[in-house]
Amino acid sequence: MDWLRSDDTLWEKNLTWMEFEPAKSTVLLLSKSGNVSQYGFSPSDSMVSLRSEKAELSAREYTVQSDQDWEAWLDQASLTVNRGLGARADTGGPDPGVLLYLPFSESTFRRLIRTFKIHGTIARTISRNTSCAFIRKFHSGSFPDEKSIVYNCRSSASWDEDLSLSVTFSLRTLTTHAVIYGCNSRITEEITNRLSTSDVSSLHPMLLVVLFAEIERNRLDRLVRDKISKLFQQIVNISTKRDVSTLENQDFSSQSLSLAMSIRDWLQMGERRNELQTFKRKMCDMMEHLDEFQEKYLNLEKNEENFAASLDADTLSGLRETGMRMKERLKHLVDEFDELIGKCTTMIDGVGPASQLEWNQIGRRDTMTNLAISQNGLEVAQHTRRDSELMKSIALLTMVFLPATFVATLFSMGIFQWNGSHGENLNVSPYIWLYVVVTVVITSATLGAWYIWVIRRDAPDNSQSVEKDVEAQRTGQSEKVMMSPASSNSTRT
Repeated sequence: MDWLRSDDTLWEKNLTWMEFEPAKSTVLLLSKSGNVSQYGFSPSDSMVSLRSEKAELSAREYTVQSDQDWEAWLDQASLTVNRGLGARADTGGPDPGVLLYLPFSESTFRRLIRTFKIHGTIARTISRNTSCAFIRKFHSGSFPDEKSIVYNCRSSASWDEDLSLSVTFSLRTLTTHAVIYGCNSRITEEITNRLSTSDVSSLHPMLLVVLFAEIERNRLDRLVRDKISKLFQQIVNISTKRDVSTLENQDFSSQSLSLAMSIRDWLQMGERRNELQTFKRKMCDMMEHLDEFQEKYLNLEKNEENFAASLDADTLSGLRETGMRMKERLKHLVDEFDELIGKCTTMIDGVGPASQLEWNQIGRRDTMTNLAISQNGLEVAQHTRRDSELMKSIALLTMVFLPATFVATLFSMGIFQWNGSHGENLNVSPYIWLYVVVTVVITSATLGAWYIWVIRRDAPDNSQSVEKDVEAQRTGQSEKVMMSPASSNSTRT
C-alpha cells in the first residue's frame, strides 16, 4: 500500500523481493553546455560529441561491474551524476520476475537510491509483472527546493525483454535521474544510439518515458506480427482442406493437433491484443501528462511553482518544442497500435469460422463413416428379409404336408383293420371321407393360425420397422452432410 505514504523512501520489506548479484553494466552520461542533464548505462567507454541547432550535447560511456567500480565511479561523479540505468540478468530462459534480479549488490543499490533519487514506489512497479504501467507522481520532498516529478513505467512480463523505468526530474536543477531495469545488450545499444544522436534542444523529463514507449512498441510489434503470420497460415491451411478425398486420407490425429494449435494461437493472439489495448491507454495517459506538464510548468501565464519564469527563453522554448514532438510521436504510436489491434481482431474473428469449418470437416467425415455403416446395415437387413421369406416358404410347405402326414399316421395305427379275416382285401371303407375331412380341417386351421399370427401381425410390422429405422437414420445423416459452414454462419448471424 505505497499510496498511503507520500515519502520517497524504499520500504525495507520491498528489498526482500529482489535478488542482488554484481554484473557488467555500462553508463552513458549526456550533458549540455557543460551541465549534466541525463545519465545512463551503455556497453563501451568512449566519448561522443554532437551538436543540435541551439546547443552542444556530449555523451560519455563508462563500464562498471564490481562494487569497487561502482564506489569509485560514484565518488568521482557524485557532483554531476543525475541519471542511471540497469542491466538485465541472465536467468536461463523467460522469467516474469527477471527484473527483480539487479546487477549490483544491495549496498550499491542503496547508494544508487540516494544518488539517483530513486523513488520508493519503483519496487512495487518492478514486482508488478502481470501488466504494463505508467505512473506519474508529483513529489514535494523534504524542502521546497526539492520538488520533483516522478515517473515509473513497466512493460508486461508475459513475454521476454520486458523493461522497467524510474525517472525523477528535479524542478530546481532541471536534472533527470533515471534507471532502466532489464536492459540486454541490444536494448542498451539502441538506447545509447538514440540518446547520443538526439538533436533535441532541451532534454525533456518525459524523453526517456517516450523512448520507453518506442522500445515497447517495437517489442509488441514483433510479437504481434509473428503471431499474425502463423495464425494466418493456419487459417489458410484449414480453409483449403475441403476435398472429401483429402479428408479421408488425412490422419485424424494430425487434424486434432492442427486444431489445437489454432486454438492456442488464437488465445495467445487475444492476449497480445489485450496488451496492445492496455499499453495504448498508457500512451494516452502519457499524452495527457505532456499537456499537463505544458500547462502547469511551461505556461508563463499560470507560472505554477514559479518554474517557467526561472527558465531562460531558449530552454523554455526547447522544452515546449520537445514536448510537442513527443506528443506527435505518441499520436503516431497510438495510430500504429490501432492498426495492430485491428489486425489482431481480424485474425481472432477469422479463427472462429476456420475452427468451426475444421470441426465441420471432422464431423462430415464421421457422418460419411456412419452412412457407410448404415448402408451395410441396410444390406444386411435386406439379406435377412430374403432369408426370412425363404423360411416362410419352407414353413408353409411344412404346414401343408404336416396335417396330412399326421392323419395318415393316425389311420395307420392298429385300430384300423384293412384286411379281411380270411385274407381277402377289404374294400375302401365308406368312411374314407373322414380322412379327407379331418385332414382338410386340420390343415385349414393350421394355415389360418399361421396367417393371422405371423403374416398379418408380426412379419409386416417387423419389416416396416427395420426399413423405417434404416431410412430415418439415413435421412438424418444426409441432412447433417447437407449442412455447410456457410449456412451455420448465416444462422449465427
